[in-house]
Amino acid sequence: MMGVPLRILVIGSEGFIGKHSVRHLLAAGREVHGADLFEQPSFNYPYRKLSRLSPEWDELLQQKRFEAVLNAAGSGNVPYSMTHPVIDFEANSLDTIRILDGIRKHQPECRYLHLSSAAVYGNPVRLPIQENDELKPLSPYGWHKVVAEKLCQEYTQVFGLRTAVVRPFSVYGSGLKKQMFWDLYQRTREADHVTLFGTGQESRDYIHVADLALALDRVISDAPMEGECYNLASGEETTIADVIKPYFRAIGYQGTYDFNGVVRPGDPLNWKADISRIGGLGHVNALTLDQGMDELGRWLKEL
Repeated sequence: MMGVPLRILVIGSEGFIGKHSVRHLLAAGREVHGADLFEQPSFNYPYRKLSRLSPEWDELLQQKRFEAVLNAAGSGNVPYSMTHPVIDFEANSLDTIRILDGIRKHQPECRYLHLSSAAVYGNPVRLPIQENDELKPLSPYGWHKVVAEKLCQEYTQVFGLRTAVVRPFSVYGSGLKKQMFWDLYQRTREADHVTLFGTGQESRDYIHVADLALALDRVISDAPMEGECYNLASGEETTIADVIKPYFRAIGYQGTYDFNGVVRPGDPLNWKADISRIGGLGHVNALTLDQGMDELGRWLKEL
């Protein structure tokens, strides 16, 4: 890696991706500072609690110099964005420009990495999805992620900030207490038959959160930071029907299941990412889907 940032601020450091990123960066020898809405951090590292109504970005960025800022904050709930679009906009778009402007005013040499989402693509017209494909979001969440991406490009082109955007696809792993795998685990503890949304032929491109944290580190350290985007995924298309089998094996579920044929509003049908751009930076995922499911299963069974 070239010019590895040694002091990094992780915003949203107590969230699912943020927490794994903090642990990875600390293990890699960085000085990591975190900021989030929780009163106390879940483990010992320099941490600053923020206010939801008036986050103190100017104060935070004036107190200490950072070589990189990783923004892993914001809302990641697509169904919630369908019923609360204004709140989602505040979390995923408004906060982004506030952070970018704080960097512009106080630390313009700092690198800024923004977590967007594959939701910006919507239902793609071709697979695998490339970063320069047309963006057609299906939800307010996806639209607000597009707005945040455009803000990064604005601050790079107009103000010269060094920014990059990553678009994670279907992230999973220990610590994620929402979305399909968490929901299924709760239901299988109480029933010997479960029904899933969709037909089972909808597909996703899964990436374990440990590989995601590794990729984020690679982008922070090696990307040109010229407003470009990176897909973060495995590059493999897996149907829901196929991913359920190793997942149920990992959690020890021996019951039955079926699909209701209903696709929820905002959910895409098929995803597979072209990951050649992040691969060009030297990133290689370490975990197979089976290995990742085993890790997820161990965590769930320990709860």
